[in-house]
Amino acid sequence: VYEFGSTMKAITMASALDSGAVKPSTTYNDKGSLTIDSKTISNFEGKARGVVPMQEVLRQSLNVGIGFIVQTMGTKVLRDYFERFGITEETGIDLPSEASPLVTNLESPRTMEYITAGYGQGVAITPMAMTRALAALANHGQVPQPHIGLMLRYPGGLTKELGWSPPRSAI
Repeated sequence: VYEFGSTMKAITMASALDSGAVKPSTTYNDKGSLTIDSKTISNFEGKARGVVPMQEVLRQSLNVGIGFIVQTMGTKVLRDYFERFGITEETGIDLPSEASPLVTNLESPRTMEYITAGYGQGVAITPMAMTRALAALANHGQVPQPHIGLMLRYPGGLTKELGWSPPRSAI
């Protein structure tokens, strides 16, 4: 499992847009840093941007913008969307020994834990789980069930067709 960092921002933004917490036209005042729960986060170089639209949060990879989004959306909504995108579970891919995600920060009462999760720190998932979540963005919000093939062939001629689960909706 890995902390995917800013790659997670796309999932957070999609969640905020789908929930109605923000619109593409929404702006916020970026001061370069944000203090919540007595902890401070900042943009990668600490510079303030002033009034910023949502597209710039992704384009410039702004941690403070994600902080604004998570506060606006609320921690419960973010957690619900992360669950819907499959961030909090194994993918169920038909390979042995899939690693479980490390997402206990999403059980915290502290808002800062959700903000850092929103920009991909403090939670760790497998590359397959991130691929599946991002695939949902390109698949009209449908979270696909990953598979490695159509059929398993065992020595001795035994075969097993792999079942295909229908995708579930994330947004």
